Amino acid sequence: MCTLFFFIMKSVISAYDQRFWILCLSSFFYFLSFNLIIPQLPEILSDLGGAKFKGLIIGLFALSAMSTRPFSGKLIEMVGRKPLITTGVIISTFVCVLYPFTGYFPFIGGVAGFLFLRFLHGFSAGCTPTGTTAYVADIVPPERRGEAMGILGMANNLGMSLGPAIGGEVAIQAGNPYMFGTAAFFSFVTIIALVRLPETHKFTHRFRWSFLKLKWADVFEPRVALQGALMVLSVASFGAVLTLIPDYCDSLGIKRRGLFFSVLTGTSLMIRFTGGRWSDIRGREYVMSIGLILLLVADLMLILFHNTTVFYLSAAVFGMATGLNSPTIFAWVIDKSDPKAMGRAISTLFICLEFGIILGSVIPAAIYQNTYSRLPLAFLFPLVLSVVSVILLAWNNRMRKMSS
Repeated sequence: MCTLFFFIMKSVISAYDQRFWILCLSSFFYFLSFNLIIPQLPEILSDLGGAKFKGLIIGLFALSAMSTRPFSGKLIEMVGRKPLITTGVIISTFVCVLYPFTGYFPFIGGVAGFLFLRFLHGFSAGCTPTGTTAYVADIVPPERRGEAMGILGMANNLGMSLGPAIGGEVAIQAGNPYMFGTAAFFSFVTIIALVRLPETHKFTHRFRWSFLKLKWADVFEPRVALQGALMVLSVASFGAVLTLIPDYCDSLGIKRRGLFFSVLTGTSLMIRFTGGRWSDIRGREYVMSIGLILLLVADLMLILFHNTTVFYLSAAVFGMATGLNSPTIFAWVIDKSDPKAMGRAISTLFICLEFGIILGSVIPAAIYQNTYSRLPLAFLFPLVLSVVSVILLAWNNRMRKMSS
C-alpha cells in the first residue's frame, strides 16, 4: 500500500514542473495569512461598537474583490500574470500591518476605519487568486487541469485550514496585535516565494493607465455564464458560514472559533486532489452535481440541529462539497474559455464567486439580527440557493442530452 502511494505521488509530482510547485507554496502562505485573522474579526468589530455591521466584514471584502476582478482580468492579458499576483500580496501585507492600529489613529480609527481596511484588503483577493489561476492554466497539461486545480486548491485549503487555528491561538495567547503581525509575516513570506517565478504570458506590455478603461466585453465572458450562475448559488453558503459561524460557536459555548473552519478546510484539503482528478475522468457536471447535493445537506444540518457534534459534522460535509466543487468549476471554466480571453473567463468566475459571498454574508446577517434563535432562519437563505443550483445543473444536463 505504501509503495503504491509513493508511486502515485511520484507520478503526480513529475507531471508538473517547478513553477507549479513554487506557485502552490506561495499560494499556501497567501491563504494562510489571509484566513489567519477571520475568526477574531467579529469580536474586534463588536468591541469597536460595530456589532450590527458584522455582515460587512465579509461583504465589504467580497465587494472590493469583485470590483477589482474586471480590471485584473484585463490586466492579466495586458501586463502579465506575475505582476497581478505580486500586487495582491503587497496589498495584503500592508493592510495586515495596519489592522492593529484601528481605534488608535483618527484616519483609520473606529468602526469606519476597520471596515475601510476590510474593503482595502479585498483588493488583494481581486488580484492574487485571479493571476494564480491563469498562471496555472498556462503551465499545466489540459488533460490534468482538474487535478492541477485540485492540488492548487489543496495548497490554498491547507493555508485556510491552518490559518484560523493559528490565528485563534495567537490571539488567545498573545493578543490580537500579535495575530495581525503573524498574518503580515506570512504574507511577506509569500512575496519571497514569488521571486523565482518567471512570467508565463508571452504578449505583455508595460502598464498604462489606459488599460484601466473597461468595456462590457472586458467584464463578462458569456461562454461561462452557466458556471458563473452555479458559482453564485453555491458559494452563498460559504459566505453565510464565514459571517455567522463565529456567533454560532458562541451560541454553543465553543471558545475556539477557528476549529470549525479547520475541520471544513481540512476535509476539503483531503478531497480536492481526488475530486479534481475525478472530474478529469468522469466529467465536470457529474462531479459538480454530487458536490452541490452535499452542500445542500450541510446547510440542512445547521438549520435542523443545534448541537456540537452535528455542528462539526456539518463542517466536514461543507468541506467535502467545497473539495469537489471548487477544482471542478475552475477547470470547467478553463475548458470553456477562449485561450485568448482566459483572463476574462477566470475574472468572470471570480466576480460571481464574490457576488455569491456578498449575498451569503449580508442577507443572512440581516436575517440573524444578532439573535441566536434566528441562526437556523438565517441559514435558510443559502439553503434555498443550494436547491436552485441543483435544479439548474439538472436542467442544463437535460437540455444538453435533448439537443445531442
